[in-house]
Amino acid sequence: MSDFQVSFFVFFGIISIASALFITRQKNVFYAAIGLIFLGISVAAMIALINFAYSFYSAFHILLYVGSTVVFLAISLVMFRGLNVKEVKISWAPIIALLVGVFVFIDIFATFSSITPVSTLEVFSLQTLANEILQNYWFPALILIIALLTTMIEAISLARRD
Repeated sequence: MSDFQVSFFVFFGIISIASALFITRQKNVFYAAIGLIFLGISVAAMIALINFAYSFYSAFHILLYVGSTVVFLAISLVMFRGLNVKEVKISWAPIIALLVGVFVFIDIFATFSSITPVSTLEVFSLQTLANEILQNYWFPALILIIALLTTMIEAISLARRD
């Protein structure tokens, strides 16, 4: 790992620890769900930083935990539980958001500036993509399918109000 990757790994490690502490100490369940978003993104970033081959698994992690589970949890809490969400003003939050935005921009810029363009274009095929996923990424796909099924079961039980 380069020094750049190590620094980002430490940065996202600190964010994941801070968000985990925020989740466990939060009394409002909605804000704890929002903290899960930061935890999911930081863990996915650390997975991708370990080895570039794990970036596909990292994308599954973001889709599953941030994209579906946390959003579903937040929406169901507000809709079904009658949860009141109060705005909390934190004076240092814009500064942290600006710093995180700068770090993400630098990371994206550094990543895309080191990529060399491919001279030949390949034809995209869904069958090729499906074969690639089933041959090389069958375990993350299996985990994603199981997790989405459990989320669907949770949605059905909440819709039935059981």
